Amino acid sequence: MLIYLQAIDDPQDRTRFEAMYSAYRGLMFHVANRVLQNTQDAEDAVHLAFLSLANCRLPPELGPQARHLAAVTAERKAIDLYRARRRRPEVSLEEEEERLPGCAPPPSDGTLAGAMAALPPRYREALLLKYYNGYSAAETGQLLGTTAANVRQILARAKRRLAEELAERGESV
Repeated sequence: MLIYLQAIDDPQDRTRFEAMYSAYRGLMFHVANRVLQNTQDAEDAVHLAFLSLANCRLPPELGPQARHLAAVTAERKAIDLYRARRRRPEVSLEEEEERLPGCAPPPSDGTLAGAMAALPPRYREALLLKYYNGYSAAETGQLLGTTAANVRQILARAKRRLAEELAERGESV
């Protein structure tokens, strides 16, 4: 709660916010969880709602108006979060590996798979994200932490290196 209170300058507003936090955090979580159907996402929505409430004018006392404000703010933040997650599904990163999920080197049993495994991880990740997972250059750039133009350059180099690797193995491209 200290994070929220730091955003509020007036002592009276802090007192109102603390009372609202104590009284309505359960309600706000219930409303957000009803929309999102996920505990962690509902907690995120409630956090965003409280950040929003810390920056707005609160009702002078607890009551129906404050309860309505808390519930509507939580619901709107939950809907925003739902829409954002629906537009762009989350990609969880494994902490032990530096590679993106779905970008592990393929098993080296086949010629193409062996050639892919021989590529540097950056090239392999870009190729797999673009051609196997179907991401655009801009989306691949976001996942790799670079620009779309850089991704196109990485892809060109990766395809050239893959063709060389296949040629060394005696396969035609």
